[in-house]
Amino acid sequence: MSDKAISRREFLRLSATLAAGGVLAACAPATTAPTAAPTKAAATAAPATTAAATTAPATSAPTAAAAACAKGDICIRTTTVKLTTAPVTFRWLDTGEVKAEFWKKFFALYEQAHPNFKWTYDGLGWNEIAKIVPLGIQNGNLHDVFSIPLGISSAQALAEGWIRPLDDQIPDLEKIKAAFPPMSFVEGINVFNGKTYSLPTGTNMRTTDALLFNRDYMEKAGYDPVAKPFSWDDFRAAAKKITEQGAGKYFGLIQEGAQLPRWGMMVGTLSRMSGGGSYIQTSGTNGYLNLRKGEYIFTDDTYIAAIELLLALKADGSVFPGGMAMNALQARAQFGNGAAGMILQGLWCLDSWKKDNKNLRYGVALTPTIKGGGTYSPQHAAAGGNNEMWVYAKTKYPDVAADILYHRSTLEGQYAWNKIAGVGNPAIFPEAVETASTDPIDVNGLKLMFSQFRLGPTPAVRNADAAKVDVEFKTITPSVEQVIQGLMSGQVTGVKQAMQGVKDAYEKELDRAIKAAQAKGAKVSRDDYVFSNWDVNKDYVEADYKAAKK
Repeated sequence: MSDKAISRREFLRLSATLAAGGVLAACAPATTAPTAAPTKAAATAAPATTAAATTAPATSAPTAAAAACAKGDICIRTTTVKLTTAPVTFRWLDTGEVKAEFWKKFFALYEQAHPNFKWTYDGLGWNEIAKIVPLGIQNGNLHDVFSIPLGISSAQALAEGWIRPLDDQIPDLEKIKAAFPPMSFVEGINVFNGKTYSLPTGTNMRTTDALLFNRDYMEKAGYDPVAKPFSWDDFRAAAKKITEQGAGKYFGLIQEGAQLPRWGMMVGTLSRMSGGGSYIQTSGTNGYLNLRKGEYIFTDDTYIAAIELLLALKADGSVFPGGMAMNALQARAQFGNGAAGMILQGLWCLDSWKKDNKNLRYGVALTPTIKGGGTYSPQHAAAGGNNEMWVYAKTKYPDVAADILYHRSTLEGQYAWNKIAGVGNPAIFPEAVETASTDPIDVNGLKLMFSQFRLGPTPAVRNADAAKVDVEFKTITPSVEQVIQGLMSGQVTGVKQAMQGVKDAYEKELDRAIKAAQAKGAKVSRDDYVFSNWDVNKDYVEADYKAAKK
């Protein structure tokens, strides 16, 4: 087991070579990437409502006449951002799919409202973003607004000079921030030295591994994981029975073995919900760190058992062959085509199946747990939000970037987002969820997802200097995801020994990163990663942080 770490000078090179879009990050669905260079996307049909103006003051008013805006429509309104009147060619980079649907409609309307505005949208997979962003930084021509690659924290992106704050562009920023749910803005995550660098648009309370199943196959096998949530034994038995009835035409379970982050997510969710070490799945030092003990969870009995469960499913012959070469998008598509009875993924799958697999009868159930029967330990979300977009430090149009992010962060914008994004990518405002879907299976799946989450602690909230450790923390090779992938492929043997090696490497690197931060003046220690007052069944809120400081 190697604990070789990269130097800061190798940071961009590492970013460009993250084989599966990075590690230790909150999940987002995999996407396919265009092969051609970025070009202006074709405008899609606009919703019923086009651009609308309010009486709020502005310096560059939309040209379209004011119009009523129904809940869920995209409306381009005048904001307090002072916009340039010079010609603008604006470039946006994210992971596509439902995001692409939203932004193409939004940009088409924004262009109508601002005739000086032209746009280019690129929706790429995380693998491609891990290459495109560092190259754009090196060449000085990155997209004006972009997604930070998985495995790279916002603190690291700031330290490398990738991003810029919004404060100078949005006059009423503090008022806007006040409307967000508690703990949406966190020093060391999206706020640095009092400056706000991003407006969170999605909730962190998203499961990456719900049990999604083919209802026809499951009913034929004689199981109902909704009425009787699966234990791990039930999960294995159902997978075996479905495989037997498939007779080579379909299998019990399909996995996306080529997408590295998914291994960490699957094992982590199975473990956490079965009472294993509680941690916040995120980038940097906090990923896989049991914040009650301040130790990495890789040798916990339940974590080891979760890996052994996946290995047992494979040994049973219950896993779709060829899955080790698939990414999440490909596995999801194969499931939709009837290749398997179960898949562990997020609710973002549901909308794609509605569009591409209209005859598929799917169901949504609780992730299997050791005991089953609906008994589970909650998952935990980090402070801040999801789907955060970042403004390129060298953009020529910080005003336009801020104005667009402003629109998306309003409740009206959140309603519009949810109407397009559906249940798989819910907005950060809870009240906006009502526009996500009217399908009872989807809505119940969303309720099930939210019910199993609590807000967990974040070291940087208690001590802002913990964010400086993130900057120093270097990627471990092989990562935990690579080792799990190796175990599943047979290239690595001995689960306990392999996981002990992973734990030793991560612990050593955290100690080194803390010392490096201390040497640069940070007042931080391992004690900042221990929250002994954390009740995992409750949200960790401001009062808990205050109590932890005493």
